[in-house]
Amino acid sequence: MQENAVFASGAPIYSPLNRAIDEIRLLTIKPLSSDRPLECTLEKASLQDIQPYYTSFIASNGFSGKTKRQAKEIWARTPPTRDSSGSRSNPPPAADRFLGSVPALDHHRFLWGDFAALSYVWGDESVREDIILNDQVVSITVNLAVALRTLAADEIFTGRYRLWVDAVCINQVDDSERADQVQKMREIYSGAWAVISWMGRPRPRASINHAFPFIRVLASLESDQRDLENLELGVGEPSKGTYLYALNRMMKQEYWFRLWIIQELVMGASSIVLRYGDEIIDWSTLCKGLGTLYHGYNWQFKDRALKAELRSRGISHGKWQTYSIHLVHFDLRQMTRSDEEGDRCLGFRRLLDIANSADCRDVRDKVFALVGMMSPAIAADIMKAYEFEPPRLFAAVSQAFIVHTASLEPLRQGNPWGDVGAPSWAADWTWQGRIRFSRPEYNLVAPHWDASDPETDPALIYRAHGGTPASYRFLHDWRLLQCEGFVFDEVAGLGAPEAGFFTWDEKRVIQCPSWRSAYGSPELTSKALWNTLLLSIMDKGQKGYYKWGHWRDANNHLLLGDRLLGSFFTNTIPRDAEEITYIEVFCSSQRAIQQRRFMLTKGGYFGWGPDNAFCRDQSIELRIGDKIAIVFGCSTPLVIRPKENHRKVTPRTLIVKHGADPDYIDTLSGREGHGNRGPALRRHYSKYPYGLLIERAGGAAMGYGTPTMLNLILQLLPIEQARERKRPRRYIPRDA
Repeated sequence: MQENAVFASGAPIYSPLNRAIDEIRLLTIKPLSSDRPLECTLEKASLQDIQPYYTSFIASNGFSGKTKRQAKEIWARTPPTRDSSGSRSNPPPAADRFLGSVPALDHHRFLWGDFAALSYVWGDESVREDIILNDQVVSITVNLAVALRTLAADEIFTGRYRLWVDAVCINQVDDSERADQVQKMREIYSGAWAVISWMGRPRPRASINHAFPFIRVLASLESDQRDLENLELGVGEPSKGTYLYALNRMMKQEYWFRLWIIQELVMGASSIVLRYGDEIIDWSTLCKGLGTLYHGYNWQFKDRALKAELRSRGISHGKWQTYSIHLVHFDLRQMTRSDEEGDRCLGFRRLLDIANSADCRDVRDKVFALVGMMSPAIAADIMKAYEFEPPRLFAAVSQAFIVHTASLEPLRQGNPWGDVGAPSWAADWTWQGRIRFSRPEYNLVAPHWDASDPETDPALIYRAHGGTPASYRFLHDWRLLQCEGFVFDEVAGLGAPEAGFFTWDEKRVIQCPSWRSAYGSPELTSKALWNTLLLSIMDKGQKGYYKWGHWRDANNHLLLGDRLLGSFFTNTIPRDAEEITYIEVFCSSQRAIQQRRFMLTKGGYFGWGPDNAFCRDQSIELRIGDKIAIVFGCSTPLVIRPKENHRKVTPRTLIVKHGADPDYIDTLSGREGHGNRGPALRRHYSKYPYGLLIERAGGAAMGYGTPTMLNLILQLLPIEQARERKRPRRYIPRDA
């Protein structure tokens, strides 16, 4: 949400919006005058005042199951009809230059006309410019003023086609209106005829000015022409190094790093046009152009070409801004398509990843900037917490997702490591330790540039709860959550913890000399180890040559019974090994190892528990004696730790049982070959307080999490009662 415009004189411009008729405010931009500041008018308009001919079009074409965006796209392609006066009208002469972002007069959908929405960053708050708004002097940021002046020169928002700009169209000093308009973001951006993404103004002779032309070149290439090393450019065109340098500069723009922008792009979908001064490209062209970088060896070539270009410019240091490129290719491209097609709203973990990917001025906006991507019911509940401070807000968000999904899946994201003081069962939206490619639903072994599309629903990958529904209660103290489950194992040995990005502390391996494999023979144990290392989500028939470098070096001396973990690996490269195999090896290690710590259990199993590479507080990391529990309604086991005062939590755990017989839950039934259940499993822990230590997990049963401090009361059921609740059947993923 942008900062409020500053009013220098005159009476208040704003009067209350009428929610009953879906009112918003819209700008009209007057033509530029050489001797006056930029002039605009602000008027209210109802989104319910729809043209009769558009209403008839929707009804006659059976769009009841279509989204507003889909209906608008089809309407935009229909032949011109007649305007409200009955006379023919034609698109404005410059319509093609604006790539369909300017509707023909007879395609206006509302009685008052139509509108576009502006997506932009406010820039330096201290650098401002005065404009005239409804005959009053108003101060806005220079970046917004430049955008409006550029649009004024086009003279496309001078009449019935208007513009929605959050900083001006929302009364920023009215908290009630702000909260209401935040909820309307989806309706505004997805309902706009166009979303204009303002990237900034060009600078004379600056290399970045070549970025949009180069994106158009990349997008125009046929599949057999996409090898950038052999790309032939026309006479007089910039070199490939100049083009790539310009593209890198464009992807470093602040625009890609603001959280509100991401929501606006997702909701704008195919109606987005990106503007850099007078240069314009549409969203599909951007996505297709950037996608060329992932073709063949282009990813490596772009690095070499940029280094050479930097050297030629006398720049000794510099690298690609791959974050924003990945953001568009892996996230926004897919999410805009899903939003346009009306697919399900984003899941809890995916929203957390997005919140982690960009900045905002108020930490609460990590949530509120994304409510437009949540289901309306969840968004409505969250907006009730608009005035809450971050700890209680984050608890309210987790509660909303738990209630409306009727599951305890959000516990997988609980965070004992967050800094804001939220309960450990609640996700901390500010925690920077999440690593996007470590999600189990992400394609584990495909090459890094192969975006699995769409991703699997994370709740369907593992099934520790066996279909048993969640049983929980939110207590009067908002920091406490009570739920039901049972303990079935505990941590007995630990591998090396992470000590940074792809580094491990081998001195902190904790051996368990008494550990004996519950999987059976050495061959079955080896197979279970392979399965565990790949989070139980690989095709069992696939070949694997897994040599995980530094992780192995740190964990080779961990004892698995009478064998060292390192003895299960080989350094021999098979004769038929292919290059793609080694790419997959890197990818699988990156996605399986990060945020997870290898562990041994008292019951003779191994798996992944939560880990935090960026936390040095050993009191909130996985430790020997932590319990592994099934919580009904949560697809992966959790690691819990008894706490008398309900305070701290430890990381949550990923369950760990893989092997020839995957029906791990039958371990609790005393099934032969699965080891001793132990007296702890027979105890009745009714309402025994456990600080929920939620963290990232992996292995055969779990996913992610993070630690913070808070309390969860886990009502542990006796084994006999747990059996009656249709205990889970397995911890490995369900078949496709």
